[in-house]
Amino acid sequence: MLEALGIAALVLGALSAIFLLGLVFRRITLAREERRREELEARLRPLALALVGDDDVELPELPPDELAFLAEVIGRYSRRVAGESRARIARYFADTEAYRTEVRSLGDRRAWRRATAAYRLGDMACRDAGPALVERLRDDDGDVRAATARSLGRLGYEEAARPLVLALVHGSVPRAIAFRAVLDLGPAALPYLRVLANDEDDALRAGAVELIGWSGDAADADLLVAAVGDPSAEVRARAAASLGRLAETEGAAALTEALDDRIYFVRLQAARALGQVGERAAVDRLLLQARDDRFEAARAAAEALSLIAPELLLVAAEQPGAGPHLHEAADLLRV
Repeated sequence: MLEALGIAALVLGALSAIFLLGLVFRRITLAREERRREELEARLRPLALALVGDDDVELPELPPDELAFLAEVIGRYSRRVAGESRARIARYFADTEAYRTEVRSLGDRRAWRRATAAYRLGDMACRDAGPALVERLRDDDGDVRAATARSLGRLGYEEAARPLVLALVHGSVPRAIAFRAVLDLGPAALPYLRVLANDEDDALRAGAVELIGWSGDAADADLLVAAVGDPSAEVRARAAASLGRLAETEGAAALTEALDDRIYFVRLQAARALGQVGERAAVDRLLLQARDDRFEAARAAAEALSLIAPELLLVAAEQPGAGPHLHEAADLLRV
């Protein structure tokens, strides 16, 4: 029995030693890799800056692994690169083995490799990767979907507008990433968003009208006015917010009517939007809402009044029954 215990102790000791050696080896390997990456970044940084800038320099050919790392470096130094700079980056990476390797790696069995490939392709700026990236929006791994959405926005791949909005409203990609990606598509996404604003799916309509409020223009006023009367309260609320963002006076009448909506958060957004539009004809209705509505909607109405008619707000705040929201807004005006 004692002999067996001794053997077991020796085996455990040997296994512990092997495990410890494995950890030491892994730490040494990771440290060596980190040093290599730091050295590589220091060497590639001037090339990255030349690519994103307007420097007239001769760009050397690099091996595929260094080209792929260069794409990551460019991504860190060029979050808002556009126009000729991105075209120059695309020309540099197009038809390289590094680019082809990343496209192939979108189908790798390892999720981390698919995510890395999706991320790098966005920084390589080659729009030809768009169709392959759209496929990865349905990937089983969340990190892959997030990297893909980010890169589709960076590429300005307009055909990704619908799947990106779907990813946004269904939550398959973090909201901030999907929202930013659609906005990065710019005006090119608007035709797709306008179609989605009439989709049968309530969530799609809501997402589309919200995004139109950030990237649309005066031509979208009629669409948003119609959406303020949508059967879905979420669509109505977001349409009201979008009209306020665009500051479209054409929507003032619809927004004033929305102050009578049965859903409080629609009334809230309508009040805020009227403040942004500056609709003086809505002052009486906003005063009523500021006195009698539930907390959030009443406060929004009082804030809108401080923007539209501050002098009337100060007078109304002195009247009996003014309520806390008019008093608060008036106090803020006096500060």
